[in-house]
This record gives sequence, structure tokens and C-alpha cells, in this order.
Amino acid sequence: MTQMATEQITLDQAAALLAQSDQWVDQVLSRLQPHLPHGRLRVLDIGAAQGRTLIALNRRGHEACGVEPWGAAIDVARQLAAREGAVIDLRQGTAESLPFDSASFDLVLAFCVMEHVTDLERSLSEIARVLVPGGLFWFYSTSAVCPRQSEIRGFPLFGWYPDALKRRVMLWAVKNRPSLVGFTEAPALHWWTPRRAERLLTAAGFTGMLDRWDLSAPDDTRGRLGPVRRVLKTHRWLRPLADVMIPDLAFAARRIGGATLRHAARP
Repeated sequence: MTQMATEQITLDQAAALLAQSDQWVDQVLSRLQPHLPHGRLRVLDIGAAQGRTLIALNRRGHEACGVEPWGAAIDVARQLAAREGAVIDLRQGTAESLPFDSASFDLVLAFCVMEHVTDLERSLSEIARVLVPGGLFWFYSTSAVCPRQSEIRGFPLFGWYPDALKRRVMLWAVKNRPSLVGFTEAPALHWWTPRRAERLLTAAGFTGMLDRWDLSAPDDTRGRLGPVRRVLKTHRWLRPLADVMIPDLAFAARRIGGATLRHAARP
């Protein structure tokens, strides 16, 4: 658990993390590439904070747009983009009410954001609205499958607490022990399982959900963990065991109106 919420990072701290953001964007785009159109993409980053992802996307030739609720983070993002010579469109707002026209984006990204929204169903509906038909939504969020997590300190096996209890503890910590949640004013309130993700995405107008194992890039199947990833990519029945070991989950789904995402071959 970090001692400072992401939205509180300073300009110098954000600048020092740009190389890390470049690497992360390359990794995510590599995993999503088989499911995206070729060429320049219009990408929306929800919870863009200091705009590091937007700058990395702009450097790769994409049209980078973002939404962020915290005004101080937006100010830092604009200073950082000017320093880096990047063109970004970052607007103040939330996932529940995205300040963009319908059918505006090929890809929407939400990294460590969906657990923090106030109204989850409305947020998913808004994301579907701003995507073009067939557009892709990818998000990385908290897991209720794994007992470990990074949203609060001092509560062993917190990932396995009942959702109602997790919510009560998080709201208590914001008011009474803010250091436990990185001094954020928007704590994690939603915890995911693959089944819950598929249910909510389907209800919001998405289809063909893929998990992190479906989305493995070529580089993911090399190295020390390569054999494990290759097995999990093709043997879906083993994935629940692997998910128990990892404190976060990642999913992608396509807005209804385009081709279904391609799943890994079944065993």
C-alpha cells in the first residue's frame, strides 16, 4: 500500500514515473493489439491523474484523452504535458458522467479506477456510451478472489471479507485512519470476481469478456513464468487457482456492435 494516493503525486514525482508509464502502456497495448484496429486510435483514460498514460499514448501517435476528478492532478498533468511537448485532452469529471460525446473512442482504459467509482453500473454504462460500436474497454481492478490486496493496510485476508464489510471498513478508514488508505478521499468500494465482471459488463452493453490470461502478449509467455502463462492461456479450468494468488484482476470486453473478442483455444 502506498503512503500517498495517486491523485496527490507532485509534478517532479510524476515526471520521474514517466518511463514506468511508457513501459506499462507498451505492455497493455501489446496485449490488446489483436483486438484493436490498426493505426491511430482515439483513447480515453479514466482516472488519468497527472496524465502520464496520456503522454505515453501521445508519444505513440494516438489521440489521448482523459478524465480526472481532482483539479490539482489536472494542473500537474497540464504542466507535465507542456514540459514533455505532448498534446493531451484532459477534462475534469468522473466515470459516472463522462464529458465526451457518444461513440467517441476506440479504446477506454481504467487502471485501478473502477474499484473507486461511486456508482459502478452508471460508470459502465457511460463507458459503453462513449465507445464506438465494437470499441474496446480494458480495466484493471481489485480482486475478491485473492485474500491479498493493496487498498488498505492492517487488515489480513481483506480480499475475502464480505463486500458489505469491506465497504464499511474502507469508509471508516477514510474518516478515522486515513493513513491506512493512502490519505485518499475516494477509497476502493468495489471488489471483482470474473463472474461479477461478466454479469455487470453484459448488463452495460458489452460482449465477449476476456480475462488477463486470454490477453497475454508474446512477451508474457517467455521467461521464468512463461510456461505457467502458456498453460493458463489454454487451460481455463486452472485460472481460478491462479487468480487466488494475484491481488488484482484485469478484463477486456467489446461494446456490442462489433466482432466478438477472440478467446484462447480451449483445451
